Amino acid sequence: MTSVSPCVGLCKIDATTGLCMGCARTRDEIADWCGHTEAWRAEIWKDLPERFERLGVTCRRLPWETEDIRNFVLRSLSDGRGTWVAGVVGAVGEFTAAPGQAVRAEHDGEVIVSSTRGAGLRFRIDDNVRALTFEAKETPLERSRIVLAVKQERGHPDIAHTLTALGPDLDAVAVSDRDAHVFDLGMGRKEARFCVRAGPGETREALSSATGSAFPDNLGLIAPALLANSPARVIETALGRIEILTPIPPPGGQSPLGPHTHLLPAHLATGKAMPAGMDLPGAYLPGAIFYPAD
Repeated sequence: MTSVSPCVGLCKIDATTGLCMGCARTRDEIADWCGHTEAWRAEIWKDLPERFERLGVTCRRLPWETEDIRNFVLRSLSDGRGTWVAGVVGAVGEFTAAPGQAVRAEHDGEVIVSSTRGAGLRFRIDDNVRALTFEAKETPLERSRIVLAVKQERGHPDIAHTLTALGPDLDAVAVSDRDAHVFDLGMGRKEARFCVRAGPGETREALSSATGSAFPDNLGLIAPALLANSPARVIETALGRIEILTPIPPPGGQSPLGPHTHLLPAHLATGKAMPAGMDLPGAYLPGAIFYPAD
């Protein structure tokens, strides 16, 4: 595990401390990283939280190999505790079990698939995925928010600037949902896209009629059908997707316990991809955030 480099793609040496602002290592440590022993690297990893504190840097990489990240995701899902959130500020899907509901999780190579009542999840975790944290050094791992970030070069979902019909949802978690059609609402963001999936009927007709209309004005055209029928919402990032099938609350209503979405144009207008205090280095795109259970 400790052979992993703490590099996060930001290479700038702080003149006061002599430490890199991205990984909190010295120039010599960076240059010698691959040639030194496992024990030497482990000692540096142990020192990093205090070094980041000295630098005033909150984002740091966890010393996890790709397999460690997969195992963490599988455990978090199988335990049914905590919440995985995908999207951007103002447009997110939250995958978590409702009280009394089980979560099923399995993996096939790089891909993890999970489902619970009212939601599905698929993440592809390869060597381009990094586990990051923004917590203070004294925060136990089990109480930490964990960000899965994806290197920019892996790519991101296609960007749509208007409501766009994408055809059958061939990537749906459940095979039975793959004949339903999916529509990108057209947020125009590279970090995530917010889609609606619908079978034949009123919702698909409303979405089809609004194709080509700009976000967020198109919400006024499709909101009556969405509120009446609560179709599946599909949030996609560079990491994968979260699908939410629970009822959409009316304006001013309360989101249900368990899986749900938030689509708030005023918050989206800030243009922020991550919550306050959790900005990512430029080398990465947000994949998903894990929030431990209270």
